[in-house]
Amino acid sequence: MKNARNIAILVVIALAVVALPGGQTAAGVASAVLSVAIFALLAYFVGRLYRDRRLDVYALGDRDRGIFYAAIVGIVVLLAASQEWDSTGGRLVELGGLAICVGGLVRAYQLWRSY
Repeated sequence: MKNARNIAILVVIALAVVALPGGQTAAGVASAVLSVAIFALLAYFVGRLYRDRRLDVYALGDRDRGIFYAAIVGIVVLLAASQEWDSTGGRLVELGGLAICVGGLVRAYQLWRSY
């Protein structure tokens, strides 16, 4: 019964988006608000994680800490620009860049575990 009620609620919302004037605009606004909320929660989580593990990051040393930060920035930039690379070559460059960045993170993790 509970599942049928939940499905009925989703159907009513879908009909409202399709049938009501401005429903698609409202759905777009709701989607944007949820995207911003998810990004804010992710940023908060990453900030808390960094504050909890700050000493571990500083213990890596200058070169390895630079590799760690460069890998994180590289992943963020590559994922943010992924929509701009619609060609096959662009996708291969993106995957290669992500592989290099993940390799940097793996290196930092292995060094962190060796302490």
